[in-house]
Amino acid sequence: MSVLQNHARMGRPPDTDRVKIVVDQNIRGAGDTFGRHGRLSVMDGRNILAADLKDADALIIRTTTRVDAELLRGSRVGFVGTTSVGIDHLDTDWLDRQGITWANAPGCNADSAAQYTLAMMWLACARLGRDLSSQRVGIIGRGNVGSRLQHLLTTLGIETIANDPPLAEQGATGLITLDEALKQDIVSLHVPLERDGPHATFRMIAHAQLQAMNNDSLLVNAARGDVVDGDALMAELGNKRLHAALDVWPGEPRINNRLLNATTVATPHVAGYSDDGKRNGTHTVYRAFCQWARLHPFQPGEAPGPVPLLELQAGEDPLEKALEATCFVQHHDAQMRKLIALPPEALAIEFDRLRRDYPQRRDFQAWRVCGADPAQTALLSKLGFSVNNSH
Repeated sequence: MSVLQNHARMGRPPDTDRVKIVVDQNIRGAGDTFGRHGRLSVMDGRNILAADLKDADALIIRTTTRVDAELLRGSRVGFVGTTSVGIDHLDTDWLDRQGITWANAPGCNADSAAQYTLAMMWLACARLGRDLSSQRVGIIGRGNVGSRLQHLLTTLGIETIANDPPLAEQGATGLITLDEALKQDIVSLHVPLERDGPHATFRMIAHAQLQAMNNDSLLVNAARGDVVDGDALMAELGNKRLHAALDVWPGEPRINNRLLNATTVATPHVAGYSDDGKRNGTHTVYRAFCQWARLHPFQPGEAPGPVPLLELQAGEDPLEKALEATCFVQHHDAQMRKLIALPPEALAIEFDRLRRDYPQRRDFQAWRVCGADPAQTALLSKLGFSVNNSH
């Protein structure tokens, strides 16, 4: 499906190819794409106001900017692009009624998010004294991310089951009920945030669902924070009945520091933040922008930086070393722990800073692996790493 088929109408493009484009400062590669066609105004996405858009033709953002009538009314913006998968921050009905073209980037960071989720699970199990390979995982949402996570886990010999009512209605097989998914050792959430409709997900994991989970099971959330009822989760973590590994948080960036303190693994909404995922998102929205503006898109440049190399030593656990090198979840968990004692507003600022200053990260597929033990490299090859046979 073309990204421009996600909405009802296409907005009218500007009369010139020299447009003003307001861009979130966290959009990777904006200068080499959108900057080729117009004048960029780079801003903090949380601080973009209606006054900043009065003379803008296009708005390129991520999930931190709420786009609705309050932001755009009276502006000449004809195109809104979000380089994220989710669109819960866009009032798409209002955009469609105004004839404003919008685009998102479904699947752009699916590999990144799935790989990071695996790393979160591995670290949580290590901290809980469990062997990840012995756990049974229930995946809620078998879309772009959930299906990739299921593939990674299956490759590692980890038993998985999946729940996805919309896919089931489309005839997909091999799916189970939500109650069955909640009964697994690990429950991993990979659903969009939908507040209305037959498959609404807003606080879909609330008191009743958490009570249905088995004692000592682990809830992993790398989807959207408000898919989970934060108060209900805090109660279960507070009495030590359940454990949680959270990358996303109810009400973020103003997260509950008690909830932060109670988690087994905590990271600042960065599961999909690999350079590869960000660039994929930028290029997807850039192509939609060029289609709207009737411009010829420039070809994307080379992937960022040199090819990273992972060298395995004899006796090392290849999965442990690979996850630490590629996802460094433990590093950002440590950074999050430093925020626990901060007052709410300061915590929110620091939470956003961790996202803004996120270091370079590459997906498994970008890495080359070398090692003396063929069994080590064979395992990582199955997960998507390339093997450097010449090393």
